[in-house]
Amino acid sequence: MAKVRQTTAGSVLVQVPFVIYSITIVAMVLILVVTPFRSGNDLARGLLVRPSGFGLGNFHDAFASGLGDGVRNSFFLGASTCVITILLGGIAGYGISFMKFRFRKGLASFMNACIYISTMLIALPLFLQYRDLHLVNNLLGALLIFLGLRLPFSVYLFKSYFDEFSRELIEAAKMDGVSDLRIFASIVFPLSRGVVITVLLFNFSAVWTDYLIGLLFLQQDKLMTIMPKIMYIFGSGPMVTHATSLGQGFAGLFVATLPIVVIYLFTKKYYVEGLTLGSLK
Repeated sequence: MAKVRQTTAGSVLVQVPFVIYSITIVAMVLILVVTPFRSGNDLARGLLVRPSGFGLGNFHDAFASGLGDGVRNSFFLGASTCVITILLGGIAGYGISFMKFRFRKGLASFMNACIYISTMLIALPLFLQYRDLHLVNNLLGALLIFLGLRLPFSVYLFKSYFDEFSRELIEAAKMDGVSDLRIFASIVFPLSRGVVITVLLFNFSAVWTDYLIGLLFLQQDKLMTIMPKIMYIFGSGPMVTHATSLGQGFAGLFVATLPIVVIYLFTKKYYVEGLTLGSLK
């Protein structure tokens, strides 16, 4: 007969922190989903009080306060960063994995080291340089920063994937006289869907949810990204009461969260595949 697993007081106590943490996460998700649809008068009764009704007024007021500009700017920066880092990261990862040239290992080590550069540490000196170059309040200038921050990690992911790629296939193509660029475009890249999706999700999420770069380098109202714009709505937008700004701020958070959730749901299979890159040799 199978042994009946005994439940002890110690095993129950071990699970208590995890249960509390799970309840907290569920409560925060419910607040994020429900609060944007509550009116200011309803929120004035309390954030945790049972809603008396739902509506879309907070979303209308949030976009009237400029949330649409933040969405447009963040989407431009996020999409541009993804396209460029996937292209350049894929080419660089292919070159480091399959091509032989001087300082190849040094370049790989340098790119890996760049992953650990803290945005907080470089923000101030970078801002001073951008100010002197008149690149503050310039979307292309902000794009260059995001590319510099996200490209090393993209190269690392692509290289990790290409290190496991069939070298026999590459060598056979080269024996047929196919150039490296053609091999990458026609053979390697189409078979790299998992790593491409992973790079896309990581980089878009990082740019879309960024606060520091947008706050420092895009200070004009029309150029603000979505997270600084949401904080503006929470704190000093054209609001009537604190409850009103709370509802509009949560409406902004709902809008900011939705694209990440949608992208993840449609790419979950390939995202999980990409997380295991390089884990098996």
